[in-house]
Amino acid sequence: MICKIKLSILCFLVGLLGSCQSKKQPDDHHHHMVSDSGQTTGPVAELEKQVLAVHDSLMLQMNDLMRMQEEVSVKVEKSVTPSREKGEQVLRQLKEADEVMMDWMHQYKGDTLKQLDQEKALDYLKIQQGKVSNLNRLMRRSLTDAENYLKE
Repeated sequence: MICKIKLSILCFLVGLLGSCQSKKQPDDHHHHMVSDSGQTTGPVAELEKQVLAVHDSLMLQMNDLMRMQEEVSVKVEKSVTPSREKGEQVLRQLKEADEVMMDWMHQYKGDTLKQLDQEKALDYLKIQQGKVSNLNRLMRRSLTDAENYLKE
């Protein structure tokens, strides 16, 4: 079981690394084309920077999320009811946070912002800002619950 978890984590990290690297190129290119004047400032660029800053802060927590999944899994295997049930719930939360993060990264279309007018680009980014804010709350809650479970 632990070997499968380690293999899953390794595959995830390799995929994550590739995903983030592939995202940087279009985003960097996009920042130079945000406004009609070619400037990297303005409401669209500023809002996108805010959205990506939340994403970047969450990416820093992904190692903690993976580590917690492994630690909680080990404890769950050794536990009996009701501690086992609580651990399984915590593990589901951690996996959900991981999946929501992957889903958000795959659906985010930063490179298409340059094709939208300012109003539509801002609308899109406000939706994305809400999504990463929800993800931020989910990840924080999952990590806190995992830490608390591991202390029991």
